[in-house]
Amino acid sequence: MKRVEIKLNISAVAPLLDIIKQAADDLRQNLAIRATFPEDDSEFNETWTQELLAGQNSDVRELLGLFGSDFFADGTITIDSHNSDSLLRGCSALRIQILTRWLQGIPADLLEDEDVPAEAIADEVRGPFASYTFLDQVQKIILEHLDPGAEEA
Repeated sequence: MKRVEIKLNISAVAPLLDIIKQAADDLRQNLAIRATFPEDDSEFNETWTQELLAGQNSDVRELLGLFGSDFFADGTITIDSHNSDSLLRGCSALRIQILTRWLQGIPADLLEDEDVPAEAIADEVRGPFASYTFLDQVQKIILEHLDPGAEEA
């Protein structure tokens, strides 16, 4: 099983986690992206939505679980090939929520630019922007080092 250990600066990541946890709280009862169904069967749609929500919540919990007491002891998170898919989905849901809640006014080119100068982002959204970017980097590390779509040898 492949695994990646990432050493992070606790004092830099802790404020980002506060924003990420707020986004996670927002997602407890709501999907990051509204589900639409071809059927006009409200019972089926409600059941399916609840299953999607349970899966989303599980993925977000898996991601938040990386930042427990072990992380605050040594600043290290460990990602392996068994949790990489779930972590990718959790990061995506949280990034969408952060974008929806705090970053709607930021142009897409700035959101995807890895070298954005701090002064290009308004003071009141720098924390959410940094959280969004942090989650993006976690996803990139997973994709680069663990290749979740590949079959394990």
